[in-house]
Amino acid sequence: MLLDWRKLGFEREELALLEEAPVLVRTGRRSFYSTILAPGGTFLRYDPGCLEPLGERGREAMQLVADRITRAHSYALHWRQGDILIIDNWRVLLGRSRSAHGSGRSLARILIDA
Repeated sequence: MLLDWRKLGFEREELALLEEAPVLVRTGRRSFYSTILAPGGTFLRYDPGCLEPLGERGREAMQLVADRITRAHSYALHWRQGDILIIDNWRVLLGRSRSAHGSGRSLARILIDA
């Protein structure tokens, strides 16, 4: 599932909340404090599996994004053998549904600083 976060229709006040409300990003090796929206709106970070809202503002920001995602139209990609997908990870929220088979997938991550 692919979703351009800029098409979620956030209003100016909502963007300010997302840029100011604190969250804790939990990672396997190093956790850090952040916000959902990077300063200047460069990218939106949203993964309920590793983001922990801090305080009421953090919970409000997480719920705002969750509500918008629920109502949004996303693009579903149906994989075929040999498919390759390149995603602008700064612009697109992505997820996948459960699979009944082993995925056998291979992921590669490349950073292109343009």
